[in-house]
Amino acid sequence: MTDGAGGLVVRAPNHLGELILALPALHHSASVEGQAGRRLFVQFMAGLEPILDMAGLDVEKLRIRDRHGVRAGGRQIRGTGARRGVLLTPSTSSALMFRVGGLRSRRGTGGGWRAPLLTDSVPRGPLLEGHRVHEFMALVGADTEGDPPAPVLRLPEGAERPRRGGESGIVALFPGSNAEARRWPAGRFSALAQRMASAGRRVLVLGGAGEEVLTGVVASAGAAFGVCEDLGGRTDLAGLAEVLAGCDVLVTNDTGPMHLAAALGTPVVALEGPADILQTRPLGARVRLIGRFDLPCVPCVRNRCPRRGAGTELTEARNECMWLISVDEVEQAVAELLDGSRTSD
Repeated sequence: MTDGAGGLVVRAPNHLGELILALPALHHSASVEGQAGRRLFVQFMAGLEPILDMAGLDVEKLRIRDRHGVRAGGRQIRGTGARRGVLLTPSTSSALMFRVGGLRSRRGTGGGWRAPLLTDSVPRGPLLEGHRVHEFMALVGADTEGDPPAPVLRLPEGAERPRRGGESGIVALFPGSNAEARRWPAGRFSALAQRMASAGRRVLVLGGAGEEVLTGVVASAGAAFGVCEDLGGRTDLAGLAEVLAGCDVLVTNDTGPMHLAAALGTPVVALEGPADILQTRPLGARVRLIGRFDLPCVPCVRNRCPRRGAGTELTEARNECMWLISVDEVEQAVAELLDGSRTSD
């Protein structure tokens, strides 16, 4: 191993979707540091380690379990002997970790109390004009011309790859989301599950810990019409990746699993509401975005809809962007992606 004093520490994003979008920047940094005979150290939340493994990154891993644990994170960085760092997180605590860790060069986006902790404070406003992949690449000094490169993940050798659904297809549904404003109504997911199961498709309903009630409702609706399995809360991150890799289509709210499926090459129908799709849309050849991007309030990028009163088209304005997405158009998108998958196989 080369001298860490010449290495670079990159603090990876704390959330699943953002970490996946940061992968092209991490690959670029690993290549640059490797060509110079130096090492890249990636500091990341320990629970997201399967993503780095599936990305095939040749890096030194710095696992953290408390993103606010400044002292522990700082000691970890000091142990590398590195003197340069790039922050792909916007938090003040991560910048303070870099300062405590003794990094002489600390690059990241500025703002608020964070800017004085950086030696190279980058205005974020101009970076928000393009995709988040380009923002991360700009921070590590990579070329950001042209279309953003799509992140790519591959299951490790020996991982169980679920068999795809043959003629009928396996359709996965992810009805949950940490943000209330980004959820398509559960009743719409239930109706879609019924239609998919009635058409002879195998339906898998996915969700994280704490979403078991929601996934149970959707799965029960579909199970009355055919094969519909409830996997809510039953898969860890590696297991979720294995399931998604074996599906023919994923229908999902704007979530981390949306980006996970796209990076694995699984066709995705992404239900978009308040998000800015210019910045955070999933990248991949077989991705369909469905939303009402013509609404004057879109994108608001809020986790809770601030609107009240009469909507633009509906009686109620609250969560109008998600309520205007119909089951018919989602079902049509699923059918088109399934047809395309059969044609390309």
